[in-house]
Amino acid sequence: MSGTDGPGEPDRRTPDPAPAEPEGGESACWLEKVCAECGAIQDTAPFDRCARCGAVRE
Repeated sequence: MSGTDGPGEPDRRTPDPAPAEPEGGESACWLEKVCAECGAIQDTAPFDRCARCGAVRE
């Protein structure tokens, strides 16, 4: 044989497929830290004013 896989055998040169990524993203707990006006993430939650744009939190 010439060193290649025979008929019906898996191609040994092909790596296994990567495992699936877990679904979803970051948890919703960031919602309390996001400014509704500009989308900036604040250092503290709850916050009264946005540190970036100065918008008052409703």
